[in-house]
Amino acid sequence: MGVIKPVAAETALIDALDGATGWLAQLREATRTQGLPTRRHEMWKWSDLRRAAAEITAAGTITVTGAASGVLEPADGETVELGVLASAGASAAAIGIVVKSGRSVTLVERYSAEAGSLGHIHLDIRIEDGARLERICIQDEAEAGVLVASSSIDLAVNAHLTQIAFSFGGKLVRNETHVRHAGEHSEAHLHGVYLLDEGRHNDYTSSVHHTGPGGITHQLVKGAVTAHARGVFQGKFKVDRAAQLTDAKMTHRALMLDDRAEIDAKPELEIYADNVQCAHGNAIGALDETALFYMRQRGIPLAQARALLIESYLAEPLDFISDEALREQLRARLRDRLRAIS
Repeated sequence: MGVIKPVAAETALIDALDGATGWLAQLREATRTQGLPTRRHEMWKWSDLRRAAAEITAAGTITVTGAASGVLEPADGETVELGVLASAGASAAAIGIVVKSGRSVTLVERYSAEAGSLGHIHLDIRIEDGARLERICIQDEAEAGVLVASSSIDLAVNAHLTQIAFSFGGKLVRNETHVRHAGEHSEAHLHGVYLLDEGRHNDYTSSVHHTGPGGITHQLVKGAVTAHARGVFQGKFKVDRAAQLTDAKMTHRALMLDDRAEIDAKPELEIYADNVQCAHGNAIGALDETALFYMRQRGIPLAQARALLIESYLAEPLDFISDEALREQLRARLRDRLRAIS
């Protein structure tokens, strides 16, 4: 197998992962032989990781709080809080989570990345027969950092997954989720919200592979992007021939808040079964000028009217969060950020 000539960031990551095992060893080998992903990689064509990490020259550290061991097995009814901080330099970490049969678990992940960081955190999640996982991924502080949060999720029969990703982006931030869906009354609900202002890049990439019959996947991702920011959505549903009676619906909607904003989207279906209900939709537009006009007529200042309209548009995926306090906390953060950029 050939080996590319590494750039400084790749060498730093390879050094940081010296002696690693499992998934981290795989990441090290992929970096050694293929380098960091670039636009030449189909799944990274709008998120050039190698270019974003060009200034990184040394290994860093990634700190994970709330994970006492490499594999977590939360108790029934438990809420697990994970904090992930990538320091300056290149680093990676991996965590395993098993939701045992019949248990119901909430997982709240909070991500941040310092300036000059290249951090990659990977979660390997198994949701067993009859188990339920509600997963909330919150990314806020990463304006000058590069952060990849990836996950592989094995969804057993009769299991239930709800995932909500909330992001303000960074120099380059990517939330990547891959679900293996067994069907047979199991459900996956994958939702997301992103709001990006100048200089920020957010990539929401997901794939769901339906392998058995009677499974449900619903996805709703909504975003808003200002001038000189970039939003990326890539979603794929693959339905095997054995996965008859699959119900899979994918929707991505986004607002371009300025002519200099950029949004790239690629919804995709790969279906080999003939008795399914599968659909995808993608809509990118601007604020409703009529609604804005009527709000101005009622005496609402322009900046406030715009912020209210954008908040109303983006808030829908947050309704899937069952914890009212957390739901309202994220709405408040969305409101604060809108006031700052409006």
